[in-house]
Amino acid sequence: MTLLEELKLRGFIHQCTDEEKLNNSLNSGSINFYIGFDCTAKSLHVGSLIQIMMMRIFQKYGHTPIVLIGEGTTKIGDPSGKDQSRKMLSADDIKNNSSNLVKVFDKFLVSSSKNKPIYANNADWLDNINYINFLRDYGKHFTINKMLSFDSVKLRLEREQSLSYMEFNYCLLYTSP
Repeated sequence: MTLLEELKLRGFIHQCTDEEKLNNSLNSGSINFYIGFDCTAKSLHVGSLIQIMMMRIFQKYGHTPIVLIGEGTTKIGDPSGKDQSRKMLSADDIKNNSSNLVKVFDKFLVSSSKNKPIYANNADWLDNINYINFLRDYGKHFTINKMLSFDSVKLRLEREQSLSYMEFNYCLLYTSP
């Protein structure tokens, strides 16, 4: 069975633009892939299980998971699917939650294989961003129109729920212009 066949069998694939090309890419060698998790709680909720299962399946087929721990983005708050602003956590709480998340992933991902998981923490680069330089160098490439089109922003505004400037800027940290 190929990776794509297993993903389809398990119901992980609903639609695919070019299934043949995807299958060839997945079978032509090892790839690195990432999934990110913010550190908003001491552990993950059941909604994260699908992503963890997919990482495990990809790893089983020789691909390398990159677990992106979002200590940096946890400090800001992702407005996606939220009715209210995320509760701001202390630096200690975020750090503790981060180490707990790594323990969860260590239970599901194989650490002894040649494609063992890579852990990356977005605070490693986000904490060092000089905001003025960031806006000058990167912010100029984003239009308000584009940022307003993101579901995370658009849905909050359509529901006439408040959206802080801090949350509005979240999309600058993970979106390409």
